[in-house]
Amino acid sequence: MKNKFYSHIFTIEPVHNILSSLDIEEDEKKELLDILQSHIHVTVIDIILSELDEGKKKEFLHLVGVKEDNDGAWNFVLANIEKGEDKVKEAIDRIVADFVNDLEKHSF
Repeated sequence: MKNKFYSHIFTIEPVHNILSSLDIEEDEKKELLDILQSHIHVTVIDIILSELDEGKKKEFLHLVGVKEDNDGAWNFVLANIEKGEDKVKEAIDRIVADFVNDLEKHSF
């Protein structure tokens, strides 16, 4: 998955470490990572859109979807959402922690 506008504020290294120790096929590991990254992306977009009015939503989606301007999108979040970085980081950290816990609970 290519870098997203929020990629600089989190790591999924703990997930990589656990997946590397599991006795599952590489394509299964990749699929699990893809699921995690998709969940993160949908959650981040939802958090941001829930904080913006209609006009700002369109402006943000244009930056992300049409222009694919990662720096512009991130700067937009910082300028238009109070504690935007904290909100995004907390949500991602929660998702990663839950995913790690789920992986540790299940045997493959």
